[in-house]
Amino acid sequence: MKFLGLIFLIFLSGCATHFTSPSKEALKQPFPPIQEQTSTALYLPSFTNDAVHQGGVAILGILKGGPDVLRQNAAFEFFQGLREVFPSARIVPRSDVIRRARTAGRYHDLNHFLEQYERRRRMDISALSEWGRLEGVRYLFFAQVPVNDKHTKTVMPQYGEDGIAGKVFVFSSGPEQLPSRVEKRVSLEAEVWDAVCGKLVWSGSGQAEISEAVRLERVRVDDIFTSITRRLIGEMDRTMWESGKAADSAATGCSSG
Repeated sequence: MKFLGLIFLIFLSGCATHFTSPSKEALKQPFPPIQEQTSTALYLPSFTNDAVHQGGVAILGILKGGPDVLRQNAAFEFFQGLREVFPSARIVPRSDVIRRARTAGRYHDLNHFLEQYERRRRMDISALSEWGRLEGVRYLFFAQVPVNDKHTKTVMPQYGEDGIAGKVFVFSSGPEQLPSRVEKRVSLEAEVWDAVCGKLVWSGSGQAEISEAVRLERVRVDDIFTSITRRLIGEMDRTMWESGKAADSAATGCSSG
């Protein structure tokens, strides 16, 4: 979680609910489960835990698709996740990448490189290698946040066979108190490229969502954002360990066979 006072911009569809802190009633309830699903793919057997500890990883960019504060939050959570999984590796945060690019007078080049990749979905291998050398790492991490959504909806009564057509339902607190739920959903996509081989070595995607009664809301978008980010990095770690059992953990070659 990024506790740096950043205001997480959330665009709400439907009735807006500005979540401040859980109600006393909500805090008495069990913490609601977050529904998550992930998928990952490993493309190069030499991408192992040992290789990462030897070569290092730089979070080169969070591709556009949302406000900059969202990309900052994503970069921070991925950095934290990578640092937990690879405690002895050199993990370069996005903030350092940007600072180094500015110092070298290459900030415009970095943005151009990321924009070109985002638009064409074709990697400039020469530029990839150059950025790897500039950051002093072998692996470059890219990610994007396709979905970041929070909205509320009113749950209308369902009429069964015994329902009376046209019947007016009267609620004790008035009709404006129809049951409402707040739904949140976040999806992520990430890739790791080998700057030495010029190849995509890993990719993954994840989605997390939750639905709560408005009056019992206690889970923030930040919470599910953090949860699915760490889950995705954890799945990357698991995939790498499984691959490492069948391969030479010290392998540094670029063969995918």
